[in-house]
Amino acid sequence: MIDAFNIKLAKQPEVKNILPVCALLEGPDDVRIRLDPLNRGADNNLPPRRFDLIISHLVMHHIPSLEDIFKTMHGCLKSGGCIALTDFEDFGPEARRFHPEAKMQGVERHGIPRKEVEEMLLEAGFVDVKIETAFEMDKFVEESPGAGVVRGEGGTKMKFPFLICLGRKA
Repeated sequence: MIDAFNIKLAKQPEVKNILPVCALLEGPDDVRIRLDPLNRGADNNLPPRRFDLIISHLVMHHIPSLEDIFKTMHGCLKSGGCIALTDFEDFGPEARRFHPEAKMQGVERHGIPRKEVEEMLLEAGFVDVKIETAFEMDKFVEESPGAGVVRGEGGTKMKFPFLICLGRKA
């Protein structure tokens, strides 16, 4: 998705204030976000970057430690900066069906648990934390584990609620 986004950015050379990053950051001073926005090259002489906004969609269920990533996100924000994170909700055992069995590699959890995420964001230092259902997505799923996804007539469709998780750095 970062490659697709970079292609779109390349078609708009006047846009210079967007920095797409695809990395599991090890902390707010990670060298991978010390990029020169004009040439997109790494520059270790630049001070650590701080951002106004961090957005993420369908990533959190792939992250090994939500507690660690939320602390890193908090540290990456400027004072007053915000996060807007979306992912499907862990609504119980059926949430596992979001991914076909053949695509479970890299899946750390089957959705995100609403109450626990709220607590982790507050613990990481965010204020004005708000977790709410943003939308529901209809998705074809496997009839049984490993059966493959069947689309169209005869396929099994499920509704998956998506949460939006908002927070601000004081």
